[in-house]
Amino acid sequence: MPTRKASDPLSENPLALLAGGVALGVLIGVLLPRVAKERELLDPVGKKLAGSATAAAKAAKEAGKAEIDALLPAKDATREKVSQLIETVLEAAKGAATKA
Repeated sequence: MPTRKASDPLSENPLALLAGGVALGVLIGVLLPRVAKERELLDPVGKKLAGSATAAAKAAKEAGKAEIDALLPAKDATREKVSQLIETVLEAAKGAATKA
């Protein structure tokens, strides 16, 4: 009979047993050192992921810059319009001074 009483709490709460097993597995996994084969297999995957992420970020940056450049007017065109505006204002001022 004593054996039956000891197993009753485990059979009544299997989730606690499962959670304890998972926690123990994680603890053992953290404490075990990485083996050379694991590094050999996972390093290229990590480098590939990092390279892909870097390329995606660079492409997004370039696309954003191109979009902003397309929205902003060209510097030369803006400079020319400002020059034309100043000439028009000066001509209007001269014309007003001549009539006065």
